[in-house]
Amino acid sequence: MDMVSDPGLTLTIYAAEPASATAHALDLLASWTSAVVAGDADAHADGMS
Repeated sequence: MDMVSDPGLTLTIYAAEPASATAHALDLLASWTSAVVAGDADAHADGMS
């Protein structure tokens, strides 16, 4: 899916059958997100990493 608001940026969406091995693997990937530390929240909001 191309993002109209930002040319060149692509959004990829994955889906799997519920309770399948692929669904469990996607759940594992989703659990790998990182939490934003309170002091870093302002830097992320400003677009800085």
